[in-house]
Amino acid sequence: MVTEFQFKDYPPDSAARLAVTNVPTVDENTSVAEIEKVLIKEAVNFNAINYIYLLDKAKKLKGVFSVKEIFRSSKTKIAKDLSSKKLIIVHGYTDQEQVVHLALKNNLKAIPVVSKDSLFLGVVPGDVILRTLHHETTEDILRLGGITHTTYYDNIFSLPLITSLKHRVPWLIVGLVGGIFAAGIVGQFEEVLSRNLILAAFLPLIVYMAEAVGTQMEAFILRDLAVNPKIRFVKYFAKQSVIVFIIGFGISGLLYVVSLMLYNLPLTSFVLSTALFFAILTSLFTGLIIPFIFSRLRFDPANASGPVATIIQDVLSISVYFFIASLIL
Repeated sequence: MVTEFQFKDYPPDSAARLAVTNVPTVDENTSVAEIEKVLIKEAVNFNAINYIYLLDKAKKLKGVFSVKEIFRSSKTKIAKDLSSKKLIIVHGYTDQEQVVHLALKNNLKAIPVVSKDSLFLGVVPGDVILRTLHHETTEDILRLGGITHTTYYDNIFSLPLITSLKHRVPWLIVGLVGGIFAAGIVGQFEEVLSRNLILAAFLPLIVYMAEAVGTQMEAFILRDLAVNPKIRFVKYFAKQSVIVFIIGFGISGLLYVVSLMLYNLPLTSFVLSTALFFAILTSLFTGLIIPFIFSRLRFDPANASGPVATIIQDVLSISVYFFIASLIL
């Protein structure tokens, strides 16, 4: 891979760092005959010779055409008459993965690179495109398996027993404390429970459903963070929120219908369905935000986010459930 010294200030994975500058460039008014002479004389010196690039006096890219056009066009034609109207370019800061995607999408053997001011910087040649494609594909496949140099995880085979316990037990103790706290919350609503014993029967259902939705999201975000560490979390959170809202609305509506058919208590059924809906919404915090925070803090999510998210979700579900019940019943 040829990397030009003058592009050292660009990011390592940018188009400019992939570019070579020794390529055929001509003025728009250069004749085909003159271009042919240049190609024959300088062919061995060019780093890429698939296309001819048209530049104006300010070195701005104005057009491009294939070398084969030279040998099937009239010698009197000029360069701008051969240039393609569709100019496909990338900027110096364009990520190398996007360069490869654009080249493959448009079936290009090389792709020109320009600055923010449209100054011609060079081209990313075909061999570099293929090499980058191989690199990016291999990296993506490894990330799909959760293998990446930025992933923080415990290797169960090489980690000493004491170290494994140190990594796991503290989080479980946090869960134990949270469980005791959750029991205290239930105790605060003894009066509501004594007047509506049916609420106790549905408590495990409320807790389980919210936790199940949170666990689903946790699995998704851990996988997606492995595939794309630079994930746009705000956009990701918004999309997941819409999905969870629809899931919560549908499942809580189903619970209302079923509980009404079983017990014929409209107000109680309303409490159950409302509590379930809001409990599921709280799973956005435990299923997305907590794993995301732990990944940014470089904790192994298998050790940390699972136990912590579970107990937080339980506390949130119980609190929402009894708060709504005491408010309505």
